[in-house]
Amino acid sequence: MGHIQGMFIVPHPPILISDLGKGREREAIKTLQGMEETIKKIKEIKPDTLILVTPHGEVHQNHLAFLDGDEATGNLGEFGYRNIKMTKKLDSVSIQHLKKGFKEGNLPGVFSEGSLDHGAFVPLYFLEKAAVESKLIHISIGMMELKDLYDLGVRIKGLLEEVEGTFTIVVSGDLSHRLKEDGPYGYDQRGPDFDLRMINAIKRCNIRDIINMPEEIYGPAGECGLRPIVLGFGMFGEGKMTSEVLSYEGPFGVGYMNAWVQKTDLGG
Repeated sequence: MGHIQGMFIVPHPPILISDLGKGREREAIKTLQGMEETIKKIKEIKPDTLILVTPHGEVHQNHLAFLDGDEATGNLGEFGYRNIKMTKKLDSVSIQHLKKGFKEGNLPGVFSEGSLDHGAFVPLYFLEKAAVESKLIHISIGMMELKDLYDLGVRIKGLLEEVEGTFTIVVSGDLSHRLKEDGPYGYDQRGPDFDLRMINAIKRCNIRDIINMPEEIYGPAGECGLRPIVLGFGMFGEGKMTSEVLSYEGPFGVGYMNAWVQKTDLGG
């Protein structure tokens, strides 16, 4: 029986990778330190498989997208660094079980071969650097209603409980992109508001506050982490939880958060 052992939330700015950042990564030192702590915790768990949820890659309006096959490759060519590359082994057994379950349950998902997007690549780069050798399930979110996305996560959890192995969820997502006038999308006061709401909800393990986040807040905030976090919580499941926000900062006008969530009961 499959068992999900924890959920970790990480940002994905490519500038954190020193070969690309060329020193500017030190401007996000809290994020680097938080990422290091996060990776250490994942390494201690030693999961068979990482379930990586990304807001990038093959994103559709009404369904999820899973990478299929035995392995997936990726690089940072879109940022001018094609030589920074990796190949990851996919958990083909679990993916085939998910594909079968999605088809039989008429669930909204597509399974196809593809590349690791930068939302997956950045956290996987640091995981690989720390010698975390888990297999991978790569999921790109759909732009559906938050409650529907959460419910779909619950269905995925049920399917994974039918296969052997241990799983850890890695949610890749940045918070607001509108924290500074010189940021990627300028400044909007709802940007800092959104980030504070998310941080407080994660600290309290308050899933309902996240699922019920008003669109008038998260829309103008210009975020890319809300839906991955919602899907992650759906897969993680209900129950008594504890959490910690390891780091938060927005040095480039984008909110970067590292956090973990664990169960405190035996319900899995």
